Amino acid sequence: MLETSKDLLYVALAFCFVWLTVFLTWLLYYLIAIVRDVSRLTDEVRRVVERVDSLTRAIHDRFESGAASFSLFASAIKEIVGWAIRERSAKSERPHREKGEEAE
Repeated sequence: MLETSKDLLYVALAFCFVWLTVFLTWLLYYLIAIVRDVSRLTDEVRRVVERVDSLTRAIHDRFESGAASFSLFASAIKEIVGWAIRERSAKSERPHREKGEEAE
């Protein structure tokens, strides 16, 4: 079986080659698992970022439409207050009637 030291060297090299192959296979398996986990993590982060983005856009749109509605509401209040002030000043400029006087 082992006639020379060269044969022993070949057996030792074959044994080392087998262990190197097993180690590289194991290393490759774990590298693939790490890459898969990183891919899943980036997909999850992407989904979370998209949710946050859609939420911020929705909030922005609501505030924007709310600001437009508030502007319309404020201008309506301004007109009503202006009308009330004009009516009040017009009433104060008219002569006051006594209780017994009739309107002409």
